[in-house]
Amino acid sequence: MTENSESTGEVILGSKYYVKILYRVKIAGGPVLKGGEALETMDFVTGYGHVIPGLEKRLVGHKSGDKLSFVVPPSEGFGERHQELIFEKSKEDFRFPAGFEPYVGMQLPLVCNDPAAPDTVMIKEVKESSIVIDCNHPLAGLPLEYDLEIIEARPARATDICSEWDEKEYDPQSECSSCSPYEILLHGEER
Repeated sequence: MTENSESTGEVILGSKYYVKILYRVKIAGGPVLKGGEALETMDFVTGYGHVIPGLEKRLVGHKSGDKLSFVVPPSEGFGERHQELIFEKSKEDFRFPAGFEPYVGMQLPLVCNDPAAPDTVMIKEVKESSIVIDCNHPLAGLPLEYDLEIIEARPARATDICSEWDEKEYDPQSECSSCSPYEILLHGEER
């Protein structure tokens, strides 16, 4: 898709705009993640961190009808990969059901006070007596290629915004400084 600047509609100026897009996203030079068969629809209100910063940033200044193609670098997507977020724990630390065998690619819930932190971590390797956990987002370190069309763009109405969103200011630069890879909620563990 190429950018179309001759369409009419509200220009997205930044925070608190309702945006609806048709899109396809893939790993740059790799497989399609969403919108492979047909473009997917997504709507959101800007300024609340509901989409990756690089997508929201590239919509500013555009309007309904615009068609865009761009690549979002990892730093504006799901972040860079960090080796220190990969660690090993004894199998005894996990509480899997009797007879259940963990497997590579299995996702486990992560408990963290930072809403920007991932909800899950992934098992990277299963060894004889330990499990290697990767706390990086599965798309960390990967550039994402978008092809999209803005279907609707307008200032957000009160009915578009959940009151809870305004209770906490979204900071796209925040990192999960309060998270520890050891805060994985293991099966049966009490909080």
